[in-house]
Amino acid sequence: MIIVARKIARARAARLLGLALGSSFCLAQPAQGEEVSDSDQWTVTLNVTQAILGEEASDVTVAGNPLPDAGVRIGDATTVTADIGYSITRDIAANLFFGVPASAKIVGACSVESLGTLGETRYGPVILSAQYHFNSQGVVRPYVGLGVGRIVFFGKDDGALSDFDIEDRWAPAGQAGVRVRVADGLMLNADARYVPFSTVAEGALGGAPVSARLRIRPILANVGIAYRF
Repeated sequence: MIIVARKIARARAARLLGLALGSSFCLAQPAQGEEVSDSDQWTVTLNVTQAILGEEASDVTVAGNPLPDAGVRIGDATTVTADIGYSITRDIAANLFFGVPASAKIVGACSVESLGTLGETRYGPVILSAQYHFNSQGVVRPYVGLGVGRIVFFGKDDGALSDFDIEDRWAPAGQAGVRVRVADGLMLNADARYVPFSTVAEGALGGAPVSARLRIRPILANVGIAYRF
């Protein structure tokens, strides 16, 4: 009788252990695309950003006449940016990126190098993106994003050109990055955004109107801290 009772007890224990393990496994596996709770839908990130610019000037005219072999140089800049993310599901988020406008000197190159600084401005993109996060509940969380940005120019100051102006533009925006969890709700963030666009710069040189089309291919490299709540 004792042996039979022990066998029955062991069978019941094994059955209970199996049920417990099965329940734990089910609870540990979130459904794909599962919505997040109200307590962790928002992510705020503060970054130090290096704006690495690639620039090219074309269709440069003075008084309506083409100016051959004219070019420009625009220096890289460092600024502070932030972005706010809203998680729609565990993996998908909407993200708004903005920052302190960076300063830029537009300097003549090639045939107009002797003119020096043509004009100065401050600029900053405002980017709205949809993001997909891989391994969104893990320690290391890669992500990609795609969206659209508005490149806005502020405080346009004359240099060699008087009445200097440069037009705001819309631009596509791609992004790739990674977050690393360091504490509850706190993550390190590193990402790069590519925001290519074309714009028109205008002014006057000795009273003659000057116009140039600028093709700019900025990479915004960001390193910062993200907080999720």
